[in-house]
Amino acid sequence: MTLHSLTFKYNFTMYKDKQQMIAKIVKEQRIQLNYTQKDLADISNISLRSIQRIEKGEVTPRISTLKILSKFLNFTLDDLDNNQLNGSKKRVTFFREVTISILLICIILLIATAYIAQSKTFPETDFELLMYYSVVNVLLGVILIKLWKNKKIGLLTQSKGKVS
Repeated sequence: MTLHSLTFKYNFTMYKDKQQMIAKIVKEQRIQLNYTQKDLADISNISLRSIQRIEKGEVTPRISTLKILSKFLNFTLDDLDNNQLNGSKKRVTFFREVTISILLICIILLIATAYIAQSKTFPETDFELLMYYSVVNVLLGVILIKLWKNKKIGLLTQSKGKVS
């Protein structure tokens, strides 16, 4: 799998999630206001077929259509952004957490290897070298488990209200 296909698959999934999220909000608001799809189509001047396709999540409506729907269904476009951010923010945060964990592993192993490279007397045997790396790996595992368990790694990955 190439980077391009992975990026496409991720973006396609995000796109489908957005369609489903819009579909859910439009349908819930319509039902809450006791409108049929036909009623909504009549008052909003949007075709019945378009309303049906939006509610099924088959299409992502244009921004002008969303503005009209938001006017008649009493939701704001900010509601859509907030719902979308909540879903995608979790994915982005998870990828950041994994990336930071991998970076932490690489840095600690690099420092451990640098210590051995500069030392003339340590390790004297292969057993000492294996024990040294075993201790480093156990400590690294404990650190990562504590960070993930206490969600401290999440604090390192949070951005100020933005999802990049």
